[in-house]
Amino acid sequence: MFGGSFTHKLDEVGRFIMPRKFRMSLGEPFIITRGMGCLLVMTTDRFNEIYRKAQGLGDPLSLMFDPNARRVYHQLFSEMAETKADSQGRVQLTPEQRAHAGIDKDLVILGMGDWLEIWGLEAWEAYKQSNLTSDQLVQAASQSLPKKESGEVDAAVPPSGITG
Repeated sequence: MFGGSFTHKLDEVGRFIMPRKFRMSLGEPFIITRGMGCLLVMTTDRFNEIYRKAQGLGDPLSLMFDPNARRVYHQLFSEMAETKADSQGRVQLTPEQRAHAGIDKDLVILGMGDWLEIWGLEAWEAYKQSNLTSDQLVQAASQSLPKKESGEVDAAVPPSGITG
């Protein structure tokens, strides 16, 4: 599982040091592809699972001509790179990948459970300011987490919210 955040700088040729704990979990090679305003980094096994799900969007002909399926494929594959860290733990980003994620020099690497996200530092700060407010987090959790059955109580937190 990937967790934590690390800030790094690109070198003059567009490389950054991938934290050792992430390199060890990613294995080699691993995949870097486009995310929503960032880059996604994942194991080849995880990417292959996503690819199999994407194939379920239709038969080969419809994948070529259905606009929605093509959008998904463009997002996943247009700037995808199978890569690995060099002997010093550095990973190369393509100019297209850097442009997509708004990475000029400073970047942040975020552990997201099953994958990593790489953001330009300024883009990440802007995203946090506009998307990670307390109200938005509560709303997202209430919409995303499974609803409790009538009468079901969370065993970890009593209804009063007071423990002990």
